[in-house]
Amino acid sequence: MAHFAPVFNGTVPPDYIDTEMEHLGVPEIAVISNGRIDPDLGRFDVFKTENRKHFFKTPTIRNIELTAPYMHNGVYQTLEEVVDFYNRGGGYGIGIIDQEYQTLPTEPLNLSQEEMDDIINFMKTLTDARFID
Repeated sequence: MAHFAPVFNGTVPPDYIDTEMEHLGVPEIAVISNGRIDPDLGRFDVFKTENRKHFFKTPTIRNIELTAPYMHNGVYQTLEEVVDFYNRGGGYGIGIIDQEYQTLPTEPLNLSQEEMDDIINFMKTLTDARFID
């Protein structure tokens, strides 16, 4: 799932093809508590600054239904797992609390199952053969 921000070049929406760089607190293995941050330092290797450790490109949500597994390390196999991770507050919500630069809010979203299902169903509507490589 991508971070939604206004974009003025016309690509989000309707095409949902823009990307960003974020620190989500992605764990090394799929857990719901006592998480440990994936050791991959991400964009730190490019920028060499502490505030870019564990930052990764967030890909488009266009055709997200077709791009499993998810996250830079493939830790999540389903969109349900991804939305649950976001709903818990990203890495912070699963116990990875020493990441001061996490770009997600650290509080749980407290989405209902129906709301999470609605988000997943919306993302699935963005499957479009015109954007398949």
